[in-house]
Amino acid sequence: MLQRRDGKILLLFIIFLIIYLLPGIYSHTPWKQDENYTFGVIQTMYETGNWLVPVNAGEPFMEKPPLYYWTATLMAHLFSGVMPLHDAARSATLLFSIINFSFFILLAKRVFRSESLADYRIWLAFAVYISAPGILRHSHDMFSDTALTAGATVALYGIVGLIRQEKVAASAVWLGLGTIAAMLSKGVFVPGVLWITLFLSAFFFTQCRTKAFWYPVILSGLVALIFILPWPVLLYSKHPDFFMAWFWENNIGRFLGFSVAKLGAKANLMRVPEAIALFALPAGILATLYFLRHPLQRLRNQDEYAITFFSLLGVIILQMSATSRALYLMPFVAPMAILGSQLLPVIKEKVLRYFSCFAVGLWSASLAVVWGIYLLKVGGDPKGWLAPLERWLPASYKLHLSWPPFVFALVVTALWICRGRLSAALNPALRAAFSWGLGVTVVWSVAFTLMVGWFDYSKGYEGVFKDLKSHLAGQYLPNDCMASYRLGESEAPMLYYFAGVLHQPQKTFSKPERCLWLIVLGDKLQPAPKGMVFFWEDNRPGEKRNNLMVYRGVSENNG
Repeated sequence: MLQRRDGKILLLFIIFLIIYLLPGIYSHTPWKQDENYTFGVIQTMYETGNWLVPVNAGEPFMEKPPLYYWTATLMAHLFSGVMPLHDAARSATLLFSIINFSFFILLAKRVFRSESLADYRIWLAFAVYISAPGILRHSHDMFSDTALTAGATVALYGIVGLIRQEKVAASAVWLGLGTIAAMLSKGVFVPGVLWITLFLSAFFFTQCRTKAFWYPVILSGLVALIFILPWPVLLYSKHPDFFMAWFWENNIGRFLGFSVAKLGAKANLMRVPEAIALFALPAGILATLYFLRHPLQRLRNQDEYAITFFSLLGVIILQMSATSRALYLMPFVAPMAILGSQLLPVIKEKVLRYFSCFAVGLWSASLAVVWGIYLLKVGGDPKGWLAPLERWLPASYKLHLSWPPFVFALVVTALWICRGRLSAALNPALRAAFSWGLGVTVVWSVAFTLMVGWFDYSKGYEGVFKDLKSHLAGQYLPNDCMASYRLGESEAPMLYYFAGVLHQPQKTFSKPERCLWLIVLGDKLQPAPKGMVFFWEDNRPGEKRNNLMVYRGVSENNG
């Protein structure tokens, strides 16, 4: 049973998730790069019912396993009648982000051995976690890493319980469920780090060398395999080449490097350190400093071992890998936040007070800027004060006042104005983290509530491909087809979603053998291939590269 105070805290947590998650998840089309191809797979799965092979705009897409695609497709079936298909699909992100944040609270509570949710250390860690730019941004994205991150947090919760021999049966269940989610979301890397962390606990703790420890661990692993294996086994039996593309090229090949030239995302020496410093800010820096103070002590502490070793091993492997992106650090930010937050209470109270003032000043000014931009844009910006934003937010977009978002943004702003009453009773460390975390949240929430349509106009492909569709009307016949040259994995699904055209890739810039039409992605307009004429060109507003060009074939009789 929840204590009465815990119930109030839980209600505040739910309200916070609404403010933090809803703005940015809904009311915009898929954005380049990860959302576009992810939605392409989801739309194909939704339309064809093929749940085995991820297919993006007609092309097999074997980069990731299908758990997120399955979940998003189910969401599309549930909600597409009440919201656009892309928003319905992105509901999967909302689900996995809620799971991730909820289990973060449970993980922090378990690591700190808290008796109730009122323990300030839980919310100190949570404030550090939600402040990380990578978590703020990617917890709203339509892609598999949200499911991967949720799976890692759930599994870590189970691992800490197993090491402590606390609620062993339930901990084994959470370990299994987290492993399944992580494996079927992204592949072998994160599940491998989780289970290596668990196995090596036997070198540090005597209770991890007993039958009482290993029986539930082995059972959890076997049950997880029962749920994990059907997809790769079926894939291998029906499409062995697709299986090899997923397992060998996208898992082993990305790490060793032999598929990086083909798949991209080549690593560089500083990418992981930069991600720790910036993508995971402040959790990455705080966790590093906290670990370096007493590294062996962290590993020998049964409360901190799992979150320490998991983060440390994950960072080492990422640094060794031949391919890397900052977002690969996403599953490791949660344990970093729990570790690093323990450094804040030892900082001098005077320093924390100054930091709180800095955070309040910075985010208050940022919030004022957001409101100023919005009001100027709604008013038409007669003096052109928003011209410097043209590079990111095109002036051609017309922003209109909509009362529901406006009222929501006002409520969130009022919450920031009243923050003093909310934080008055907090200790200095929590007040400093609260000021920063709430400021980040409020600025994000207000910006993505008031101006998400403007962002979408710049980052989405709806306007581009609907314009193409209008030009094709009456000329692109039902039996026609459109070949493509260098059309990316992000542009192709949007061509299909908004224009209803499924491309047929070819390797040369030439007149297609079977299709009347050719679409090309390139920086500059090229003369039409022999036997074709230029038909259409466009791009996202403000985009100077990666232009989209369409050519139409000319028959010899009309040539």
